[in-house]
Amino acid sequence: MNEMLANVLNYAYDHNISYSMVPFDNSETPPTCNTELRLIVLNSNWYQPNEMAFQAAHECSHVLNGDRGKFKYSNFYSKSRTEGNANKRALSIVIPMYFKDIEADEANLFQFMNDLAIPSWLEDDASSSINSYYQRNLLI
Repeated sequence: MNEMLANVLNYAYDHNISYSMVPFDNSETPPTCNTELRLIVLNSNWYQPNEMAFQAAHECSHVLNGDRGKFKYSNFYSKSRTEGNANKRALSIVIPMYFKDIEADEANLFQFMNDLAIPSWLEDDASSSINSYYQRNLLI
């Protein structure tokens, strides 16, 4: 397990969200969550392991956003407001973890997106969230 994924799972634990890492036979079985149980399930055999931290943050976001039901992660664009809000909150979870030791002038949007396998269609949201993160930290 990489450090970013461990950080997100610790974040989940701190917010009373449990998780399970399941070695599914199919490497493309997506993560899921059950918001009523406050449970996220990740595929430990996922074909793109560096994507798992963002997936976990996305599934946690469904719980934290008060979404109702069971959700499966998709790294394809969706017009769903619920999925869009989960993606935005997931960015707000992983950005402070990723950039905590990186100075603003060294922040690299594309390296961030590549390192966490964040879908390219989230580029504008990621850029905006990174800028907001550094603006907030400059005010402190």
